[in-house]
Amino acid sequence: MQRPRQMQRLLFLLLGQLLTFASCDTTPGPKHERRPGGPSQEHWGYSDQDWREDYRKCEGKSQSPINIEISKTIVNKNLPKITLEGYSLPETTLLSLTNNGHTVQLSLPESMSLSNTFPQKYLANQLHFHWGSEGSPGAEHTVDGIRYAAEMHVVHYAAKYGSLKDAAQQADGLAVLAVLLQIGPNDNENYNHIFDKLEAISQEGDEVYIPGFDVNTLLPHQLSHFFRYNGSLTTPPCLQTVTWTVFNDTVQLSKEQLHKLETSLKTGHHTLDSNFRFVQPLNGRNVLASFSSTLPSGRMVVKESAESGGDDKPGLELGEPNAFSNSSDGNQIALGDTLAIIFGILFGCTAVIFVIYVLRQRKHQRLNTESGQKVIYKPANTMEA
Repeated sequence: MQRPRQMQRLLFLLLGQLLTFASCDTTPGPKHERRPGGPSQEHWGYSDQDWREDYRKCEGKSQSPINIEISKTIVNKNLPKITLEGYSLPETTLLSLTNNGHTVQLSLPESMSLSNTFPQKYLANQLHFHWGSEGSPGAEHTVDGIRYAAEMHVVHYAAKYGSLKDAAQQADGLAVLAVLLQIGPNDNENYNHIFDKLEAISQEGDEVYIPGFDVNTLLPHQLSHFFRYNGSLTTPPCLQTVTWTVFNDTVQLSKEQLHKLETSLKTGHHTLDSNFRFVQPLNGRNVLASFSSTLPSGRMVVKESAESGGDDKPGLELGEPNAFSNSSDGNQIALGDTLAIIFGILFGCTAVIFVIYVLRQRKHQRLNTESGQKVIYKPANTMEA
């Protein structure tokens, strides 16, 4: 009877492995805690993005971010080029860098502006970042279903409204420049003005001041190729008052720089990561392109070259459905579900084999009993010195 017992031990070992996989860490992403005296929107988080109950605007028909399908964009080569004024800041200008619990934010002076780009002047207010977690990209906008490593937003407000708060309530109040970031072979020294200070603001609410620098160096070299559409803030209260400019060309960061962004900051007791909103439905909106898609692009959509290590992709296929829709993308199976199915099948097959084996052994023993045969176990011969 030793072999059935061995099979039982094997079955229990396999069951133990299945339980181990089932108990893997399922801790959700950062859930932002409300700080005493903090803004009223401090309780929202990225792990649960159904913000509609507290922020009705978040269920609007012109929400951001979106997936930009290049083949469906409308080419308009008459779109005014991006004209930046005052982006080169002297070192004597001190800029506030803060961890606000949702992102890292750099304050910008109103001497920076967008001019001749829109019918009115827009003044800079701040820039901030959205990123994923280690091994998982976190840009907000996607291009042809490709999600890039991270994304930077430079926020401006219409000067005629006097303040960011007032402008955010107006249909033409805000203009945001979006820069897609991807993995490259080398450090991008221009971003170290910010990234070198991340450890100094590791805790939520921390603030440091950094010397001014040329903010223009954070943007792509080619500013004339971009996408334009009307959308919303990608965080509550999701006001639909943003004119988005998403640059076609990306900016590269090294793996080390991206790792620093993904792991240096905390929100409450959690690592601040995966702070990006899911793609929202386009709902018939037009997306304009300032260039023809047949022109060469500085936006790489192939695997990284061996020079950059070869084990990262600049973008991953978009894997989640729209936040509030039941699109066909929602039929995709998550990795955990796939593992559960695989191990469920293995468990079922093992159980069936074991049952068959036990039945055959019992049948064999019954036949032996009926024929008068006995099975005698003898210890193996041993040799003593």
